[in-house]
Amino acid sequence: MSASKIRVEQIGADESFEQFARLPYAIYGTRDAWWPPDIRNEIDLLAGRALITTHLDLAPFCAWRDDKLVARVSAVVNYRYNEHWNEKLGQLIHFEAMDNEDEAVAAMLEQALLWLSRRGMQAARSGFAAFLDYPYAIDNYGALPSFLLRGNPDCYHRYFKNSRFITEKGQVDYTAPLTMEILDRYHQMVDAARRSEVVVKSWREFGFLAAVDAWTDVTNTAFARHWGWNPITREEVRPMMLPLGSTLVADLSMIALLDGRPAGAVFSVPDLSGMLAQVKPGLKLAPERGGGTRGALINIGVLAEARARGIARAMAARSFLTMARNHMRHAGYTLVLDDNWPSRRTAESLGARVTGNFVTYRREL
Repeated sequence: MSASKIRVEQIGADESFEQFARLPYAIYGTRDAWWPPDIRNEIDLLAGRALITTHLDLAPFCAWRDDKLVARVSAVVNYRYNEHWNEKLGQLIHFEAMDNEDEAVAAMLEQALLWLSRRGMQAARSGFAAFLDYPYAIDNYGALPSFLLRGNPDCYHRYFKNSRFITEKGQVDYTAPLTMEILDRYHQMVDAARRSEVVVKSWREFGFLAAVDAWTDVTNTAFARHWGWNPITREEVRPMMLPLGSTLVADLSMIALLDGRPAGAVFSVPDLSGMLAQVKPGLKLAPERGGGTRGALINIGVLAEARARGIARAMAARSFLTMARNHMRHAGYTLVLDDNWPSRRTAESLGARVTGNFVTYRREL
């Protein structure tokens, strides 16, 4: 770069990948609570060692000011996504940046966008990519976000808008208080589904490996035309899910059977803040944020031919009832597109309310 104090480079060695992966510690490390990255998995992705990279072309970029790393981003061409949607869309993932680094961030984003343009991409998205990226928070700044979701600084929105991105989609995160009144409602939802000859089983009851495969198949079909999604394979999903078979995930996640065949699936997790979040010693998280008391439904899907039978509500209800039996006081229902009205109605019927808002950005090239 011509500016003497700013340097932008595409990186390509494990030593640089380590520095790249650790930048979030400089950005979030002083917070009371935050979700640190999985350094090893991120390095493996950057180095092309992750299974999903067989479908990707990926280039990580870093920006330095006076030899201090101040921003990072990875430009990605996801061939499987583009084939599925017949698009030429590039992705910008892993974006993180220090505050007041407008010049360095703008230079870095332009280099990443140029890389995508040279590969024939006609647009770029940041803030949503299946298994790779999550949207940017527009509220609750500084608070511990729901598991997997961002708790980014507010300056990120300025960075993207200054680089001529527009808001492409909005998403919401719901939270339901697990009160006795609401739990009674959940029992009724499960009973109603049973009367309609829908059988809801936990992944443990169904058989964990079989449930992982059923979740993969149901999700691929149910989400086939869901904005931002692309197909995944059993070979990719199994290594991610199988280590969870001995955890509460096996009891909280559900498979719905109609005429003996999987027609719906839910993937839910217990409160992982005590295991995975970095929380200042002595800090007590708000119960709806974590501290062992907030489980989360991460994904829910029902096959088209089985919809309008209360299957989604029944699966979510049984998952939330199991959370309550395991001493959780709140349940997350995340992440839902603003315009996904069926899923939003399901969340509201479960007594959940919006407790977080997020956006995804896009720029035409």
